[in-house]
Formats: sequence, structure tokens, C-alpha cells
Amino acid sequence: MPQATLKIKSNEALVSLSESHPETEFSVLGAWPTDDKLRVLVETYTIALPSLEETLSAIPSLTDVEIRHSTDETTLFEVSTPTPPPHGAMANSGIVPSFPLHLENGWFVGELTASREQLSAFRDELEAGEIEYQLVQISCMDGTGDVLTARQLEVVELAVEHGYYDSPRRCTLSDLANRLDVNKSVVSRILQRAERHIITAYCSSC
Repeated sequence: MPQATLKIKSNEALVSLSESHPETEFSVLGAWPTDDKLRVLVETYTIALPSLEETLSAIPSLTDVEIRHSTDETTLFEVSTPTPPPHGAMANSGIVPSFPLHLENGWFVGELTASREQLSAFRDELEAGEIEYQLVQISCMDGTGDVLTARQLEVVELAVEHGYYDSPRRCTLSDLANRLDVNKSVVSRILQRAERHIITAYCSSC
């Protein structure tokens, strides 16, 4: 079954918290609906508790804060937030959230394991909602990468690294061609062949 690693701008309240402490990683250990909100369990490191509490109180959409445990190194807390659009997109596509999610400098990073239909539906939901995301990696457990030549793998990895498959795209075929010092049509042919092999192997494994 396919596995995907996604970076996503989700839950504006927690994004604001993260962006207030850009050098700190937050781990979202769980989340569950309560009334019209989402209750979230978060663990963080290196932030002194007074500084964390000050930031939490300064973000109006973070409510019902409960410090569950705190030491000199870590703090575990619960907080309620508005239900973010990606939560609904995930539910609509039939994907069960996988924890922990890592939150750093405003970006959630997580792993998804789902059928190709579910992943496709989830991506459609994100794009329809104009939710910013990046596809970091997608793979199948059967060794899909083995079907690519070394050159195809090089070009595909470069395209992923520079955001060719992001939504919106962060680079063009011309940008990739310049980096590879080849004609744009060459890059297009390599990617088309690689994508055909990947999609064929992807569908065969699902």
C-alpha cells in the first residue's frame, strides 16, 4: 500500500504557536473532536514553561489550555483549537490520521498510509480548499524505485526536492533543465517515462 510524507499548513492556531517559536519542534501526539472544536495533545521541548504559557495565552483561538506535565526539558499540554480544514479533508477521503505529527516553523509533517484512491481524494480535497501542502515523498512497499533508471531517479528526486510536484509548483521544467544543463524537452521526456513507471508500479501494489 502506498505511503506518503506530507508537509502541510494546517490548523492556523497551532501554526501561529509554532511560528512564534520557529526553532522549536512540537509533536502532536493525538487529536480528537470535542463539540465544535478539536482537542489536541502536544509535547514540546526547550521552551521554558512561562514563555510557552505566555504564547498560548496570546493566541485567542487556542483555548482550554491544560498543562499535563512539565520538566526542565519537556512540556506536555492539551489545548482546544478550531477544527482545521485538513481534518475534514482527511475524513472525507477516508484516511485515518497517523500520529505523531511533527510541527516546526509552521509546517506539519506526517506519514500517511492509504490506498491510491484515498490519497488521490485527499489531494483533491486539499486543492479544492486551497490548503498549502508539499508532497515530500511517496513510495510503495514493493520497491517502486527499482523500476527507474539511475537517470530517471536523479531527475525525479531533483523535481521533488525543488517543488515541481508541490501545489502550487515552486519550479518549472525550464528551472529543472537549467539545473541539469539540458534542454527542457529532455527533462519532460525523462519525467514522463519515470512517472509512467512509477504509476504502473504504484497501481499494481494497491
